[in-house]
Order: sequence, then structure tokens, then C-alpha cells
Amino acid sequence: MQVFDLSGRSEEILVAASRLFARHSYANVTMEQVAAAVQAVPGALYHHFHDKEELIFQCYLRGLAIYRLEIEAAAERGIDGLEIIRRFVRGRLRPDAQRMILFTDIDALTASYSNQVHERRWQNAELLAGILQRGVVDGSIACDEPLLAAVALISILDWVPFWLSERDYYTRQQAIDAIDDIITHGVYPRGTSVPNLPDPPSLASFIETRAGLNKRAAKLDRMLSIASDSFNRKGASGTSLESIASDAGMTRAGIYYHFSEKENLLLACLQRGLNNEVKIRDHLRNQNLEAFDNIVQCFRLLLMLHDTPCGPKATYHNINYLNDADRKAYVKWVLETIREDQSDYQRWIDRGALRRVDTYFAQRVFTGMGHWYPVWFKNKADWSPLQIANNFARLFLCGIKPRRPLA
Repeated sequence: MQVFDLSGRSEEILVAASRLFARHSYANVTMEQVAAAVQAVPGALYHHFHDKEELIFQCYLRGLAIYRLEIEAAAERGIDGLEIIRRFVRGRLRPDAQRMILFTDIDALTASYSNQVHERRWQNAELLAGILQRGVVDGSIACDEPLLAAVALISILDWVPFWLSERDYYTRQQAIDAIDDIITHGVYPRGTSVPNLPDPPSLASFIETRAGLNKRAAKLDRMLSIASDSFNRKGASGTSLESIASDAGMTRAGIYYHFSEKENLLLACLQRGLNNEVKIRDHLRNQNLEAFDNIVQCFRLLLMLHDTPCGPKATYHNINYLNDADRKAYVKWVLETIREDQSDYQRWIDRGALRRVDTYFAQRVFTGMGHWYPVWFKNKADWSPLQIANNFARLFLCGIKPRRPLA
């Protein structure tokens, strides 16, 4: 793993570029903007980086190196596994933590770059999994599959920059405390026996609804599914109308029949993804499930439907590519959906079915665990979607601290 010299001009450029890429997306940042951020002429950047692709690649490597150094720094000898994990999580979220690139658009890079980023992400996950396993051995952690738990934890942390706001009702310290508490203890009451996982949900109603589309609607939906997969993995910058048309077996004119430009297609994909998540929520509400079963089945449906014609599960890291009006309208819909999810949590809390956690943070921890599923598992099929969902659900509900048998 490359260790970065945290002094020098290259590091200054990487810090500034990471901030810009995180805020505006890879597609919308130019080398001129990066140069202006470090008070340099654009040509000066090319003494350090060949082009924008190498720049973001080095931003990725820097972020991964920071992650690894922070995991290693937390792993002090003589401390149990749970405390190491908590130290790492809290350290990653502290206000003065090194700002990192968001791990989006990885597959927009050439294969030689993207493969290295994916490989090193998994190396970090394996390092964190080793600490989780250490906690299992010393009795401080309950975890059936440490590597999946590590992926979930990293996903939660990678999601934080998308929603964390210093101008919201909470302080940074309150956010750190809430996330630490949910990761450690889960959202299910600790003084209540944990039920067995319910039987897997049926996908039939979702598949039948998709199969019932007329020919024209089915063709459009298939195109949106293919485009969504590309946007998930390659981001707005790495996805072209030509590649989508080719993957869908259409001409480019067929794409333009429905969408005048890539931004319109991206918006339609985002709307389709969020609409599918709303359908899952409403489907589970109609079954009147209690909190535990509802949360387990929600994780399962989100991931199990990903590889069906109803999928893929959408990721939302491309929102900044939208124009201002579309972005505001879409974010408004997202926030309305989040408030609905929070109302479900609050109802369960009021009935004693969940711990008294902050619903705002519970919803965001839940979303973070599943958000990066298409990026992590696109080319790694060691586990089925059901196995991954079960592990994510257990972590969210019960946390990683062991639950002692009730007296």
C-alpha cells in the first residue's frame, strides 16, 4: 500500500481535488478548478499528474491509504476488538479527520486503475475483518461473517459525507455518538430476546408487476435498468448514451427518442430507483410486520431484487450531475421518503419495538449499509444477496456487541 507524504505540493493538490470531487462529482470538476483551488495555473498540475483520470485515481489511493493507517492506528495492543472498532469509527468521523475522496465512479476509470482501487478496498475490508474476528475470539464482538460486517461498516462511513451537515439540528459530536451507538448496540432492544430471522420474502408480486408492462413500457424499463447499472458502477462521467444503447441492443436514436441528453436519462434512472424502494416500503407496510421482520425483509428485498428485471438497486452518488432544478426536485422527493422511513422507526420506538435511537441517524446508517452494494459486489459473488442482506440486517438490528442471554 502506498503511504502518502502528507506534505508537499502533490498532497495539497490531492486534498483540494478530493474536496472538489466529493462536492461536485468527477464529471463536473475540471483541472482548471483544481488549479484555482491551490492557486496554480492549470499547466502546473501536469507536473504532478498526467490527466484528470490519474488525479482522481491518486485521490482514491490517498483515501484508501488514510483508511488503512487509521485502522492500524486504532488497533492498539491490549485493547479488545470492540474498542478498536469503536476507536476507528469515531476517529474516522471526527471533525479534524483527513478529508477523503468519495468512492464513486471507480469503474469509470480504465481497468488498470479501477482494478487496483477495488482490490485495495477489499484489502482494507479484510484488515478490518481481522479486527472483528479478533473481537469474536476475545468475546467482545458477535459477528458471523467478519468480512461482510467490515464491508457494512466501511459503507456506513463512506455514506456519511453525502448527508452530514454541520448546519443541521445536531452537532458533529452528537452524530459521532449516535452512529457509534447504533453500530455497537443496534436498534433492537437489548433487553429483549432476538427473534429468529423470518422466512425469505417472495419476489413474485414485484416480478409479476414488471412482467405485466406492455411491450413499449417494458422496453423502456429494460433500458433504464441497463442505464442504472452503468450509472451505479461508472458514474455519470463513465456512462455514455452510446454504451447504454449498445448494451440494450438499441440504436442511439432509440435512446434520444425518450431522452434528449444524458442528464435526463440519469434523472429517470434515479426516479425509477427511488420509486422501487418506495414500493418495497409500501409492500412491507401492507403486511403489517413488526419492526424486526420489517427491517430484515427490507434489506432482503433491496438486495434480492437487484439482480432481477426489477433492479438494479440504485445508488444516489450521481445527484450532483443533475441540473439545479432537477436536483432540488429530486432531493425534495428523497427527503420526503426519508421522513416516511423515520416515521416508521418512530412508531416502532413508541411501541417499544426498537431502542430509543435518533431516527435520523438510524435511517442513514441503514441506507449507508446497503447503498454501495452494487459497487462492492458487482464482481464478487462469494455470497448470495440473501446472505449479504441477512448479515447487514443482523448488524443493524443487534450491533456488534454480544447480547448476553437473558436471566
